[in-house]
Amino acid sequence: MSKQPGEDHSSVMSSSIPIHELVREQIEKLSARKVPRQAFPGLLEDRFEEDTRAYRSERLWVEGLVAIVFFNLFLFGCHLFLHAATWHAVLIRSALITPVALLVNFAVRLNPRAFYREGSIAAASCWICFVHLYLERGPYAMGPAYAQVGVIVTVLFVNVVMRLRFRYAMVASLAMIAGDIGFLYSDRLDNPPGTIFGMSLTMCAVAMTVMANYSLGCEERLGFLLLLRGELESAKLSVSNDELQRISRRDALTGLANRHAFGGQYMKLWKQALTLRSPLSAVLVDIDNFKAVNDQCGHLYGDELLKRIATLLQQALRGKGDFVARFGGEEFIILLPGTNPEGAMLVAERVRKLVEVAGSPALDEMPELPSVWATVSCGVATCWPTHTDLQDHLIEAADKALYLAKSRGRNRVCYAETSQQPMYASMN
Repeated sequence: MSKQPGEDHSSVMSSSIPIHELVREQIEKLSARKVPRQAFPGLLEDRFEEDTRAYRSERLWVEGLVAIVFFNLFLFGCHLFLHAATWHAVLIRSALITPVALLVNFAVRLNPRAFYREGSIAAASCWICFVHLYLERGPYAMGPAYAQVGVIVTVLFVNVVMRLRFRYAMVASLAMIAGDIGFLYSDRLDNPPGTIFGMSLTMCAVAMTVMANYSLGCEERLGFLLLLRGELESAKLSVSNDELQRISRRDALTGLANRHAFGGQYMKLWKQALTLRSPLSAVLVDIDNFKAVNDQCGHLYGDELLKRIATLLQQALRGKGDFVARFGGEEFIILLPGTNPEGAMLVAERVRKLVEVAGSPALDEMPELPSVWATVSCGVATCWPTHTDLQDHLIEAADKALYLAKSRGRNRVCYAETSQQPMYASMN
């Protein structure tokens, strides 16, 4: 498999590691008392981005819009109530900053990829900081202290409010520090102590907010991993439960549905026939002289015989709607939804003939034993369920028909009405 453009080595390596092992490893790294790198191996990082992308874009858009509103309220409030800024200063600041902020905020609402989402906010924040510092050098400056306060507020906004991904927050913070250093270096005020104090204050604010951003990022990633681990464990448990359910509903020897599974399917098909006002037929199949076969050839041969007949029963079914189960011992039952007596008799006769022709496993390994030829007897019954009918009546009628087939010599198919009166029989 060729490496795709932009796919790093860690992505290739992590693709061969099971996802639950990768999650466990990253949880241990983030939980350790160290300073882990804020990036998952390739595939897990992609999963992290995809799972958090929509929520993160929504949060950044809302918080960004609130920040824009507060920024403009602050500017106009300073002019109208505090008279701390001239009208020209307010208009210039608002005209240079607000449109750019709104444009970036609109782009974030479109749920872009991480590079565009985080990068555009970082770039817009740096633009706001640089415009603020530039204007503080001109005729519309609001005071030396305001320059440093503006930088600190912007850094807080990037690192703590918006909580940009760490590398974007770090780049934006370094860029704003560089801009502030340039501003202070070119400041012509004769106040070196004030300049040093302002620079120190800004550096402390940047350092603390970067650490806060890093800690918040680690907590977000750890929370994602714990949630993902829970989902993976739930999915694994669900698969295990499904497998247990499947095993509990299957007969271990023949692979057919067992008596428990039959009960659930019978209820389902009965309700379906009741709703559609359609017939439901049952065929009880019993292996003739099975005890004698076991005594003559041994239980292992008897098991092979049961498996062979189970396979033939599945072959005799007409489609997905038909259902076959092991009813107990050497008995099997077939449910035929939407099938009238004639159709059910045809299926039963097909079963009888298939077993007669191909139902006996070979005895090549035991040549001293005489030939054994397996046959089955089938009892068929059909009903049109009503709300007053008892579900047991159909099975009772099929059992009555099976008893009739046995009493008439075996290897044959008999039918009985649900009133337990025999209707007709098909003989070998």
